[in-house]
Amino acid sequence: MRILDFAIDVESAEQELYYRLAECSTDKSMKAIFQMIATKEMLLLKKLRELKKDPVHYRQEVARTPNSNLMSSNRNASCDLLDQYELRDDLSSYNYILRTEQLVFNLYAKLKESVSDQDSQSLLDLLLSEKSQEIDRISTLYEVARVVH
Repeated sequence: MRILDFAIDVESAEQELYYRLAECSTDKSMKAIFQMIATKEMLLLKKLRELKKDPVHYRQEVARTPNSNLMSSNRNASCDLLDQYELRDDLSSYNYILRTEQLVFNLYAKLKESVSDQDSQSLLDLLLSEKSQEIDRISTLYEVARVVH
């Protein structure tokens, strides 16, 4: 399924971005935040790859989902992102992650509007649900960090 392959590519790129940003971060809090989010991306990526390997499981997993309405590996380019997006403290890193996750969520939502087959719709519902949960988790962590900061 092309949408599944596309989603695997998107999630892989996201995971790689967060790991590279963690690698470039000298601040321990920022490093931990990026590593934590990269690990969460890895779990979704693992789930998507398992769905691709086992189409029967894929159909069962997608059927359970409730409805919901490449970067270069160059270290210096990744580290420049820290300055480019003004990621100098843990609050700015949370904000960056939230914006990135929301962009991916919006990408999946727009894609869902453009497909008509039920399997694609169901897969995109799964992705939207996963991304929505991730955004909620990060938002909660961001709010806690703001209060503590």
